[in-house]
Amino acid sequence: MRALFTLTPDESKRLIGRAVARVAEVRQALDTGVLVIAVGSTASQVARACSGQDVDESRFVAGIVARGVLCVTPRSERLPNMVLRRGKVVDLMPLEALELPDEPKVLVKGANAVDPSGMAGVMMAARDGGTVGRLLARFLANGWTVVTPVGYEKLIPSVLESARLLGIDRLERSIGARVGMMPLVGAKVITEREALATVAPVEVTAVAAGGLADSLGAVTFVVEGRKAEVDRALVEVESVKGTRLPAPVVMRCAECHHECDFRGKADDELPSYLVRG
Repeated sequence: MRALFTLTPDESKRLIGRAVARVAEVRQALDTGVLVIAVGSTASQVARACSGQDVDESRFVAGIVARGVLCVTPRSERLPNMVLRRGKVVDLMPLEALELPDEPKVLVKGANAVDPSGMAGVMMAARDGGTVGRLLARFLANGWTVVTPVGYEKLIPSVLESARLLGIDRLERSIGARVGMMPLVGAKVITEREALATVAPVEVTAVAAGGLADSLGAVTFVVEGRKAEVDRALVEVESVKGTRLPAPVVMRCAECHHECDFRGKADDELPSYLVRG
């Protein structure tokens, strides 16, 4: 059987977030170890599914794309990365949690890009690499698992080429924050394709992309498999239809320290698309 459906970015985030909570390594970390969920829009849905708690998605973010530019959520408004020890949310910083003797340890870190090879990449506006810079090397050195939820709305030709082109000091101008990119080598990438495979043994293929109005960034898929399996996958798809995540809290340009053409400018000096209502 073959079926067609479309997911908006918000719907995909919820679908993928629920699926990550079903990934074997994540389940094991929730049972016996430490799970670190780094802030991000898709990761906010992982946090909801793994903790069973409400999460303010407008503040469970750091680097963001909003108002048509690369931007950030102010630290004063940002929720901390979520750390769960044996399934319970604990008040620990991620690096503190990694010192605990629990095994295994799993990091959930979303991405800004994924390419046809399955490589994911995350943009970095902080000169020390931010969360990914501080944590990824530690996870790779120890052989711990990194799970990366990312939707096909972020499909690009090559993450490695993006990493070559980007870099805060490689960019002379930027309409939005200047960034570098870290390829997430060795990460277990979960897209819509892998997400639906946690529900039923089906093949999922992205066949078209784009939309208008509330479907900007939508991706259209074909799912294939036995009728019962396709029906199960479609039940999961329908369960996330209508998902709408709130707009993120955005840094004021006058207060921002990130390299950007608009850094330090007052509202009356900004183009109209950057002035908040």
